[in-house]
Amino acid sequence: MFLFVLFNGVVACSKDAVKEGIPINEGEKVSLEDAEKLFKGYSTELYTIKDASDPPTFDEIAKNMKVFLTDEQYKAEIDNRKYQIPELVSKQLNKSIEVKDVTLEEQSKNDDGTIDYFYTTKFKVYDGNSSKVYEKEGELTISITNKGLKIDREWSRGVKIDGLDGGL
Repeated sequence: MFLFVLFNGVVACSKDAVKEGIPINEGEKVSLEDAEKLFKGYSTELYTIKDASDPPTFDEIAKNMKVFLTDEQYKAEIDNRKYQIPELVSKQLNKSIEVKDVTLEEQSKNDDGTIDYFYTTKFKVYDGNSSKVYEKEGELTISITNKGLKIDREWSRGVKIDGLDGGL
C-alpha cells in the first residue's frame, strides 16, 4: 500500500512539474530542446480536442495556458478570444484535433534576452471516417522570466481547414 501511494505521488508530482513550465535561471542558455518542449506543451494544451461532441471550453483552455505565457501574452490571447478557436473548429466539423509535432528554428537572439523562432506545427484533424494533417507556420518569441521560460509572442496567418471558411 505504501509503495502504491508513493508511486502515485511521484507520478502526480511529475505531471505537475511539466505543467509549471520549463525552469531556467536568468543568464542560462536556452536550448532548442527546452524551447520546443515549451511550445509543444502550449500547442498541445491549446489545440487538442479529444472528443468533438464535448470539447474543452474557452475557460478550461485558458486556465491551462497561463503556465506557458508571459502575463502580457496571456492577456492578449484572452482579449483576442484565441482559446475559442479550437472549440469552434471541432464543433463545426464534428472532428477531433491532435497536435502531431512542433519544430522550431532559431531566428535571432535579441538584446533584451528574448529569442525569436520560426515554427511549424502539424495538426491532425480526424474522425472515425477521415483524417488529414495540416501544417501551420508562424513566429514565436520566448523570454526567460523569474517563473522560467515563457512565450512572449506568438503569431501566424493560420491554416485553412477543409470544410471551413476559416481555420486554426
